[in-house]
Amino acid sequence: MLKEFVLFIKYPYTAGTIGLIWLGSAALLAIDKNLPLIGIVIINMVASVIIATFGFKGKGEV
Repeated sequence: MLKEFVLFIKYPYTAGTIGLIWLGSAALLAIDKNLPLIGIVIINMVASVIIATFGFKGKGEV
């Protein structure tokens, strides 16, 4: 019954790495208001796609 309510993340290290990138960038933006928001978001998006491409690859299982 508990399994129905708990979110299952198959690749926690990859998800954690992507989350850490976004949280770190948010902290940097909070510290320095002069950083370009759009540039940081684009960099984070590109990095997230690259990390997700390699990190979320399964072994062909569906």
